[in-house]
Amino acid sequence: MKNLNEVLKISFSAFFADLGYQAAVVMFPLVFVIYLGAPMWLYGVAEAINYGLGSLMAFLGGLAGDRFGRKRMAILGNALIIPVSFLGFAKYWWQALLIFMVGWWFRNFRSPPRRAMMTEVTDPSERNEAFGILHALDIAGAVLSITYAAILLFVKFPVEYLLLITAAPLVVSTLLIALVNAGRGSSAGSVSFTELRGLGRVLWLVVVSTFFFGFSQYSFGFPVITTAEFTHEDYLAVVAYGVFLATSAVFGYVFGKSRINEYAGLSYLGYLLGVFASLGFALLSPMGVTGIYPAASLLGVAVAATETFEPTIISKVAPRERMGMGMGLLSFGRSIGIFLANTVMGLLYQLHYSYAYYFAAASSFTAFLVVRLLLMRAVGSEGRSR
Repeated sequence: MKNLNEVLKISFSAFFADLGYQAAVVMFPLVFVIYLGAPMWLYGVAEAINYGLGSLMAFLGGLAGDRFGRKRMAILGNALIIPVSFLGFAKYWWQALLIFMVGWWFRNFRSPPRRAMMTEVTDPSERNEAFGILHALDIAGAVLSITYAAILLFVKFPVEYLLLITAAPLVVSTLLIALVNAGRGSSAGSVSFTELRGLGRVLWLVVVSTFFFGFSQYSFGFPVITTAEFTHEDYLAVVAYGVFLATSAVFGYVFGKSRINEYAGLSYLGYLLGVFASLGFALLSPMGVTGIYPAASLLGVAVAATETFEPTIISKVAPRERMGMGMGLLSFGRSIGIFLANTVMGLLYQLHYSYAYYFAAASSFTAFLVVRLLLMRAVGSEGRSR
């Protein structure tokens, strides 16, 4: 890889970001539901707001990066994740929502410009590996974040100061993005509706498929709450998230180094495995950690596949000058699905926890069918026309 140093700067920026904010991600459902007493349906609405409006922020971040400079927008978004570090000081559910929401929106805002920067420093043949490294280090930071969060919870360390610690790695993450030698210039003006329509069938089908997978890639807060309810231990609920992240980190690197076809990997290793993971939560959760942790691990493999293969496909089909917009559409499709999923899952969970996971499994299977029946056929027809 000719620009390995730049790839590592971007990837380690992701590592330190997750080392910080992932502790807040796993603590948000516990703070919101367990500590502050909000009902499950309201938690679903809260996560819908976080992810739904976050989806718009992702799209805007991609557009802003193309127009005003990807590096500048990535730095801005990354710096404004820091409010999540004050989540532990919330006294009411609406305060917790507001604090987490602002940080999460800007986390989404900076992701498409950062991914577009990765395409600037790599050749198309290197991107599977580059996005695999990015995902692996991203999730490795998250695993360490979950580890220290679980340990500090186990020893009864005050939650507000546990979360305040997360500000330090977020500052380091922002400084690393500032050192990347990419994304300085702006390369495109405002986007038109005609230009959006002309992006190509393959790109739009990826966005549609990831929209449906978004229904199954619900906030992991649901399994966190499920674990807490069946084990009655908050630290075991945090460890469940760690199992998910650790598996995702390992397989993100494995998939990045592999020669697996992106479309087959996305459909079978991503979307189809997501079906079995959700069914695992629905059927095995009463067994406690012996049922929940394997399901969490399986979901980690599925997410690793999508995080590696989806941006690789987009990087090959999106116009170079609109790469940020292409990555923004990818995040937009995923997050709209997650927005609707969290709303529906919160309502279904209120009736019975298993109903929510059955819904997620059905949605993931729909994403699998979109890739197998529509996307791969579209790719084949484009190949023949050339």
